[in-house]
Amino acid sequence: MHPYLQVEHHVLRDGQRFSSVHEKMIYLLLASYAGASGSAFPSHQTIADAVPCGKTTVKTCLASLLEKGWIEKEERFNRHGGQTSNVYRVRPVTDAVRLPGDHEPTAGVARADDEEPVLKKQSLKKESSPTTSSICALFEAEIGRTSPWIKQQLVQAMTKTSHDVIVHAIEQAAAANVRKWQYVKAVIDQLHARQLTSGEQIKRHESKRAERPLRTKQTKQMKHRSAAVLPAWVETERTEQRLFEQKRRAALQASIPSEAELTDLLAQLI
Repeated sequence: MHPYLQVEHHVLRDGQRFSSVHEKMIYLLLASYAGASGSAFPSHQTIADAVPCGKTTVKTCLASLLEKGWIEKEERFNRHGGQTSNVYRVRPVTDAVRLPGDHEPTAGVARADDEEPVLKKQSLKKESSPTTSSICALFEAEIGRTSPWIKQQLVQAMTKTSHDVIVHAIEQAAAANVRKWQYVKAVIDQLHARQLTSGEQIKRHESKRAERPLRTKQTKQMKHRSAAVLPAWVETERTEQRLFEQKRRAALQASIPSEAELTDLLAQLI
């Protein structure tokens, strides 16, 4: 393996074809691991440690590079059938398609007319719009394998609602540890029914939901307090009722004959 990696200037300066700096770094890392053989097989964790970034970001960027055709992936399995790290075949950096207006700069010399457009692209560059591949990569990272049917469902969901809704639904399913498409779809349908499409709308809705149990508890406490403070006439009625019950019990006790009286009555009957 060479102690260095040759990278053309236009690849380093390209701010259009790569969706993010993580994606560019991961592409260059794969090229570094591939070397002359053209094949690389670092694990997701190895790539994440080298970038550095999270494994979810690694999977999203790999899916984007695969969709663009910049890399090819071949799954590997051990003799027991368990999956090991994938093999990635990287297109040589020199085969990258140049952008219109790209010129081969003199080695070690930076042209003044090249610097300004590059800086302008950097300052005006925004995150690229989310693609179906990034959603599929997130689904595989958080929920499980995306079969062709699930990919079709995700594509339909993208046309029906927004990227923020699908991401939120996947995160909710993972947080609840219910890693099934049916749960994700139920969350998407609920948000769609409430016409929540943006991340800000979802955030406000979740904040209101979090406040509901607190309000219910406060309402119960207020009802309990109001029940504890009773009008004076209620207490008067209770006192009169207790006195009436006491007099009734006393009258009933007085009407019961004593043992002497019972003996006399029995003697008369005999």
